Amino acid sequence: MEKPMNKVLDAVPPDHRALILDELKRRNPDLIEELAHAGQPSNSQSDAVIDALAYALSANYGPGHMPNDYGLAVERAIDAYLEVWPIHR
Repeated sequence: MEKPMNKVLDAVPPDHRALILDELKRRNPDLIEELAHAGQPSNSQSDAVIDALAYALSANYGPGHMPNDYGLAVERAIDAYLEVWPIHR
């Protein structure tokens, strides 16, 4: 069976995409479906992606309020998403 496409998230590099999808499945699964049908994300959709990732980041701080390895991966995923889909206000 072929993997369904997600127009928005497929533009993000694969390693970061996988982390973003995992976090959205956990924190905002409806957003995955919304993004699958969007040619590009709206500001509110991008805000929701970043909010989910920010929550994951804050849950993965280690000693001294420094992100652990997973937290660092989340930071890189946020950067990768915003590099592809910057939020213009």
